[in-house]
Amino acid sequence: MTAPRLAAAKLILVNRRLRAGVTPAGALLLCVGALMVLFWLEATVVPPLNWLRLHSLLCAGVAAIASAFMIARRRALKRAEFARSWLAAVPVRATTARWESLLIETLPAIAAIGLLAIASGSYALVLLIAKDSEIFALLAVWATSSGGIAVGVIGSFLIPQPKAVDLPPGSRYVPHPKSRPAAKIRPALSALGSWPIRQAFAWAQPKVVARAIIPILVMMPLGTTADTAMVVIGLSGIIGALLLVWLGVISASRLARRWLAPLPVRAAEVIRAFLLPVCAVVAAASALEVLLLLVLSVSYRTAAEVGACTAVVGWVTVSGGLIWNWIFRPSPRLWTRP
Repeated sequence: MTAPRLAAAKLILVNRRLRAGVTPAGALLLCVGALMVLFWLEATVVPPLNWLRLHSLLCAGVAAIASAFMIARRRALKRAEFARSWLAAVPVRATTARWESLLIETLPAIAAIGLLAIASGSYALVLLIAKDSEIFALLAVWATSSGGIAVGVIGSFLIPQPKAVDLPPGSRYVPHPKSRPAAKIRPALSALGSWPIRQAFAWAQPKVVARAIIPILVMMPLGTTADTAMVVIGLSGIIGALLLVWLGVISASRLARRWLAPLPVRAAEVIRAFLLPVCAVVAAASALEVLLLLVLSVSYRTAAEVGACTAVVGWVTVSGGLIWNWIFRPSPRLWTRP
């Protein structure tokens, strides 16, 4: 085995694809359906395509910044993970180790460039059949976006890597409950609801939050007052917190499903235990968003509509993710014969 890390990463991707139930026939049907949709929406996609061509440098800059931060964070996580992996003891040539590390760390950027190429090629085929002259705009958008991602990958090497921090389970970033007197043991699933929220607190470390605020401050136009900037940062923080809570729900539900597989527990009870606290957090975040919009002199009706949309989208996405993990995903295998 010349590249053990690449082989392990390939097996992980294959196992994820099999657990998700993705087959080559399904992917082919999806591509055919996408082509049919492109034929149907060919006239509707042209105006956004022209807008993207006019703002190609802006789109390339956004793609470069996003890919740089994403690859830099992935590099730090993968290196910390590899240091604790048993693959670190496998004898590998230095050249092979560098190349496989580079491929694993830049995999999201490579996948993004590949998806852009597939989507652009499919739409170019549609434009050729329709004999449309906008194919040059499509090629310009694809070239600038792919170039921006490539520049971001190169720029990620200029971002300094954080120091290796191995936080214990009792981290100071995770809120601890207050000491209470001993009570009777009553088994319940209610503790599952606080798991995603604590996971979100664990992910939202001060260093990560500070680095996430920097792009927001840079994108502020000249002449922005301090109170407006603080409100915009607060709104961005609410959106980021909701995203972290959603990711925590998905991660915690997958682990809980694997751990609770041997127990005779109904899926509806576990979903209910997850949903109640998380939905309360989404409702509180939506109410806080409404208050911040009112500070920006937004009308009461508009602020209420935005808050209601945020709450509904949060509830629907969390519920959909839980239902997918607990009902539609294949059951985890506890043991397999070698």
